[in-house]
Amino acid sequence: MEKNDFYKLAQNPVLLNSDTLEGLKKLTEDFPNFHAGWMLYLKNLKIVNDSGFEAALKKAAPLLPDRKQLYRFLNATDELLKFREDMGKAGIPAQEYVLEKMEKTSPGNKLIDKFLSVSPGPLNLDKPSAEDQSLTTENDIVAKSVSENDDLMTETFANILVEQKKYDKALEAFKKLSLKYPEKNSYFATRIKEIDKLKNI
Repeated sequence: MEKNDFYKLAQNPVLLNSDTLEGLKKLTEDFPNFHAGWMLYLKNLKIVNDSGFEAALKKAAPLLPDRKQLYRFLNATDELLKFREDMGKAGIPAQEYVLEKMEKTSPGNKLIDKFLSVSPGPLNLDKPSAEDQSLTTENDIVAKSVSENDDLMTETFANILVEQKKYDKALEAFKKLSLKYPEKNSYFATRIKEIDKLKNI
C-alpha cells in the first residue's frame, strides 16, 4: 500500500472496502508494530464483515496502547465518520457533536467516555495565600526535617550517633533515653560517661 493511499484511508475511513482489505493486511504483516495500520485493518475487517475479524482483534488488541480509542473507532458509525471527515475538511472542530453521537451509539459508561474523549486543559491550581506561605517557609521545612522526634529516639539510634562520632547528639540522645526509661538509668549513665571520655580524646 502506498503512503498516500494510507493517509487517504486514515483521514476517510468511510472509503474502506473489500478492495482496501488486502493492502492493509499486508501492511500489518510487514509492520506489526504500526498501530494506525492495525486500527485501519481492523476497521476494514469489521466494515466488510470478514470472518477473520475476531482473530485479528485478539492479535492486535495487546499491541495497541489505547483500547478505548480502538473500541470507539471500531464502533463509530459510517455516518459519524463521514460527518467527521466533512467537518475536518471545513476546518470545524466536530468533537462535541462526535461525542454526542458516540454516546448514543455505543454502550458503556457515558461519564467515563466523555472524560476520556475531552482534551486535557491547563490545570488551575489555587495559589496559596500570603499567610499560608509564611507558615511553610523554607526555613520552617528545614527546621522540621532536622529536628529529632523524642518518640523515635532509641538506643540503637544513639549508638549509631556514637559510631558516627556525633558525640554531642549522642549525649543528648542518651540523656533523653535515661528520662524515658528510668529502669535503665544506670546503664545510660555509664554510656554517657564513656561518650564524654571519647569526646575529650
